[in-house]
Amino acid sequence: MKWPLLLFFVLLYCTANAAPNLDVYRDIQGILVYQDHQQKNIWYLTPAAPQIARSEDNTPDYGLDVFRYHGRKGTGDQGAFLVRGILSVAVERKRPSGVTMAIRKVLGNSGIKNPRLRSMPVSGAEIKLLFADQGASWQQKSRWTGRQILLPLPPEMTEALWDGVEKGQTLMSLAVEEQLSGRRLIDKEWQDMEVSSSWILPIEMDMAAHPTKFRKTDLGGRMSHGYTGIDVFCFDFIEELDQDLYAKKVRVAIPTTGRDLIEEITFRDDGQYRFRLDFKYAKGMDWPYQVQIVRIMRDGRRETTPWIKKQGESMLDITAYREPEESSEEDIPISE
Repeated sequence: MKWPLLLFFVLLYCTANAAPNLDVYRDIQGILVYQDHQQKNIWYLTPAAPQIARSEDNTPDYGLDVFRYHGRKGTGDQGAFLVRGILSVAVERKRPSGVTMAIRKVLGNSGIKNPRLRSMPVSGAEIKLLFADQGASWQQKSRWTGRQILLPLPPEMTEALWDGVEKGQTLMSLAVEEQLSGRRLIDKEWQDMEVSSSWILPIEMDMAAHPTKFRKTDLGGRMSHGYTGIDVFCFDFIEELDQDLYAKKVRVAIPTTGRDLIEEITFRDDGQYRFRLDFKYAKGMDWPYQVQIVRIMRDGRRETTPWIKKQGESMLDITAYREPEESSEEDIPISE
């Protein structure tokens, strides 16, 4: 019984003490691999380069939405005019199929017996999405695996980006810098160290090739011949309008024979800002529908509005916009 227990502690020690040797690495098929500072058959794969993800139709997963809103007398904001842009870019990090097998083969052919691959330790990452002199940046204390980036744009940046895309002159890039953890032998002692690894991903948004990814929407739009559904928008989260807001629900009561059919949509910080709600019944499509909004706060409180009657509106924006005098460019989460 002692030998299995002893072997367990030996393996546990080797695993806990494992770390890359930052001075011994190879470039294999464009991928840096670092050798372990003690076990010569263990090698560490550096993170894959970022790339634009593909949509279900195999097109680049990016887009630019421009929203305009004209205030109306009936909604109490006559004379108001808002323009907002939403830039979306999906980034992923994955290796081509078969690349790890090819790396093992190269290592084996160089005399390394039974080569084993592990992921390179990453202690931190800084990511920047840049357009002209504007952009968004964030940091985290781990490897960045990619994500769907949603960036709200102020009016002037919205117009500049749209004009640039129309002219085929988009200058946009994603910069990723990560700190790779390992060890170096200094004065005959292994010391914990870090090295930087950086990638720059140019982003070319092609309106001519993918026109459906670029949309202009009038949020005050109306339909004169009834409706079969509505597009529902909520910008509270990407605009960071209320830090205490956890979720926002909208209930739409659709008129049907006998009783209303109620559909519910929930918006959250990590979700979409736009949903399509298709009405399932054809009868009474020219009748008014009703809307109720429920705000769920982080402390558990709920705020529910009365039912509001709508008719003929093809777009439903439930965003709780700030008052004009309180709005400023500093409120928009855009950093230089």
